[in-house]
Amino acid sequence: MVGGLAVCRFFKNSEPLIEGIAFGQSPKSFEDFPPKWRREGEGFFEGMHCQPFSEPMSTNFDNLYDLSTEQLEMLDDAEEKMLRNDLGAAEKLLLSMLKSDEECIPVLSNLGHLYGRHLSEFETAIEYYDRVLALEPDNAWARDARRRYLRYV
Repeated sequence: MVGGLAVCRFFKNSEPLIEGIAFGQSPKSFEDFPPKWRREGEGFFEGMHCQPFSEPMSTNFDNLYDLSTEQLEMLDDAEEKMLRNDLGAAEKLLLSMLKSDEECIPVLSNLGHLYGRHLSEFETAIEYYDRVLALEPDNAWARDARRRYLRYV
């Protein structure tokens, strides 16, 4: 958007509640939203935070795996490459990250996703998800993805 406009998209039941925030506004808390939206989204907006595009984004998730800033940036870069369909570059980047830390669950998960979803190499995807599950047996995302790809082998 134009001129540092803070844009937020919130969904509830697949219906957008807010398509954007007026120019120059930057809601910082639940109370900054109009009363109608607060009633419709009660409980949903708790903890939401919008920032103008000019502010650097802070991580809005817990860094459970204690990844360094460099690792986070490299993962973002690899995911961006997958979205742009630059699969060879994404694979090369993820494999290089795996060489420096063979038990990095986010890298293993992304490799499983790359091989399963984008390259249709289901056996390889399953191997990466097996490695994730060996390190973290309760990882539901890896378990579900592994199960999905097992149907194709």
